[in-house]
Amino acid sequence: MIKLLDAGLGKIYGSVGNVTGLAIGLFAIFIVLDLVLRKFGLPLIEGLQEIIEYSLYVVVFLGAPWVLRLGAHIRVDFLSSLLGERNVKTLDVMMNVLGLIISLLLVYYGMRNLMEAYQFGSAQRQVFVVMEWHLLIIFVLSFSLCAVEFLLRMWRGHPVSEETA
Repeated sequence: MIKLLDAGLGKIYGSVGNVTGLAIGLFAIFIVLDLVLRKFGLPLIEGLQEIIEYSLYVVVFLGAPWVLRLGAHIRVDFLSSLLGERNVKTLDVMMNVLGLIISLLLVYYGMRNLMEAYQFGSAQRQVFVVMEWHLLIIFVLSFSLCAVEFLLRMWRGHPVSEETA
C-alpha cells in the first residue's frame, strides 16, 4: 500500500516537475517579450506580470514536495562530514521528524487562514481578482504533500535518487 502511494506520488511529482520546467521556460520568453514591447513603445500584454507572479507561486509550492523527494533541497553538508555515518542517519531522521512537524503546523495554520479567507471573501485585486483562498489551497496542498513526503522519507530511509524518480 505504501509502495503504491510512494510510486503514485513519484509519477505526480515527475509531472509537476515537467510542468514547472515548462512554466519557467515560458516565464523567460514572456519576460523578454514584455521588455521588447516596452522598449519599442508597443502595447503591453495586460496582466502578464501578474500571471507570471501567480504561476511562480504555484510552481514553487507544488514543486517543493518533488524537490524534497529527490533530496535536492538545501542541506547543511558540513555537519555530515563532521559526524559519523550512524550519527548522520540519526540526524536525518530527526530532520525528517522536524520537517514533518513544521509541515503539519503550516497545514494547520494554512487551513485556518484558508477558511477565514473563504468566509470573508478576501481577494487580491490588481489586474485580475484572485480569491486568497485559491492561493491558500496551493499552500495547504504543498505542505500536506511535504508532510507525506517526510513520512515516506522515514519509511524509505533515504530520498529517492533522480534516476528512479
